[in-house]
Amino acid sequence: MRQRGEIKPIRGLRHFYEVTVPYARTGYIEEEEVLMEAHPYVAVSYLSALVFHGLTGELPKGINAIVPLDGTGDLLPLGTQPRDWEGLSLVRGRTPDRILGRPVSWHKIKPERFFGLGVYQPSGYPVRVTTPERTLLDGLQAPELSGGIENVLRAWALARHTLDLDLLIHYVDRFNVALLRQRTGFILEELGLSHPRIEEWQGMARRGGSSKLVASTPYSSDYCERWNLSLNASIAALRDGNP
Repeated sequence: MRQRGEIKPIRGLRHFYEVTVPYARTGYIEEEEVLMEAHPYVAVSYLSALVFHGLTGELPKGINAIVPLDGTGDLLPLGTQPRDWEGLSLVRGRTPDRILGRPVSWHKIKPERFFGLGVYQPSGYPVRVTTPERTLLDGLQAPELSGGIENVLRAWALARHTLDLDLLIHYVDRFNVALLRQRTGFILEELGLSHPRIEEWQGMARRGGSSKLVASTPYSSDYCERWNLSLNASIAALRDGNP
């Protein structure tokens, strides 16, 4: 196929080729497409997922991606079914440092935390991305990977009318992290959103050494008594543009 000019190597990636025959494709190859081929069990995440879902105006220099620690996360390569792999071993994922010149940050996730993933086709090919709800929760747990806490809170405000609240609540309970319940409950109430489970979470809230909106920032005297949460970062982004 190389000799016939039907495929060409992808720069910087060994054993990866772009199909170039005109009847195979009409558009340019994109980073996410190559990412899914490099690691069939990957999901676009953190700041890259916020960009994908239109929840930030930030333009990241690289790509954030999560992969399961057990190799596959009980997933199949996109576009395949179990019968396609009968008698065959699943392909191994690769983690190249760069894809089409852009650096990739790979984050390994425990299998039990590898959930909240959706498959989207904005350009005609499937891409696995953390759902908006999972992406927002990841931002609260690792704001430094999502453009900072103000960017994360701004994304929550942008998503307030489109959130699947039941799904979000399910994800929080599946994480089973007390501090995540406090942070999420506080934010949802600031956004004027309600759910029966939020009141139950509030009853679980306890003051403790780690009860901060942002884990890596020192405590602030600005405190939410209802959620026993130190508001050690500006929450103005939650209120900007909200009725």
